[in-house]
Amino acid sequence: IAGLVDVYNLTGYENAKVVASGLGDWTYNRASGWSDKLRKKVLAIEYGGMNDCLYDLYKITMDPKHAEAAHIFDEEELFEKVKSGADNVLNNYHANTTIPKFMGALNRYETLHGKKLNGEEVDASRYLEYAKAFWQMVIDKHTYITGGNSEWERFGLDSVLDAERTNCNNETCNIYNMLKLSRKLFQITGDKKYADYYENAYINSILSSQNPRTGMTTYFQPMATGYFKVYSSKFSHFWCCTGTGMENFTKTNDSIYFHKDNTLYVNVYISSVLDFKQQKVTVIQESGIPNTDTAKFTIKTEKGKEADLKLCLRLPDWAAGDVKVLLNGNEIGAPVENGYLAIDRKFADGDVVAVKIPM
Repeated sequence: IAGLVDVYNLTGYENAKVVASGLGDWTYNRASGWSDKLRKKVLAIEYGGMNDCLYDLYKITMDPKHAEAAHIFDEEELFEKVKSGADNVLNNYHANTTIPKFMGALNRYETLHGKKLNGEEVDASRYLEYAKAFWQMVIDKHTYITGGNSEWERFGLDSVLDAERTNCNNETCNIYNMLKLSRKLFQITGDKKYADYYENAYINSILSSQNPRTGMTTYFQPMATGYFKVYSSKFSHFWCCTGTGMENFTKTNDSIYFHKDNTLYVNVYISSVLDFKQQKVTVIQESGIPNTDTAKFTIKTEKGKEADLKLCLRLPDWAAGDVKVLLNGNEIGAPVENGYLAIDRKFADGDVVAVKIPM
């Protein structure tokens, strides 16, 4: 379903929508007949992001059956336990099934909150709170310094990471899904902590998951002393993380920049070129981070005209001192707004902003 929805959204190919809709109908017809006992049994198995993909399907079909089918896969009993903050809620849960469940909860909020379904307005505000509480619980109690989590695919007891260091920690699929969750939470809330986590996990767990000589990717990132990474092979190993491993490296540019009106947020310091069409501006980022302490941004405007732009540079949680901002080589003051250095001005064609972040 997820793949067909992507095909339709990216290409407009109508048959993809027709087939996905048929799958959504089949899912609704089957799942709506479950007893409470059978539903609990299904939700206890490794089924992944069924709620998430069905809410995405509803967005393109607007068929209430598809939203109702998605809701059957919303595991509210787990959601409420996580929101309560109780101890050891996630112990022994399959991590890469659980993370997409909360992506689905967030999708319910994004898709239906304040909107009408079957004639009634939906209050899905608590679903945003479910996703936020889960993210925080995973970060605080289940995440290694690399940004990864899990041991043998499962969450353990709270805050026992050192005792669970083995050759099978940090399943790559989990980081893939945590990045998707973090990206969406940032888009909805604007909270910098999601961007800080994203950068850390992206560099330490995603970029490090691929063998640069062969292109093969990892299943686990071992944390136990003396172990080393094991990569897939061309023909003999194809783990779940080999599939997401392929996708990870098509997504390296998808969370560098965010925008709202004329405000451009820079979340990841990585060399790149942004065509900011809405503001008729091109931004060329040349970053030496993390090998040096500096990233610079060249602003190219359309036809040499001035551009009214607010450039917001993330203040990383790893900054070891005062961060300097230079405009065309001269240091300038920049106010801090919600964890970002805000440079709000009319930029001339060719202006260069440099940021120096002590390590």
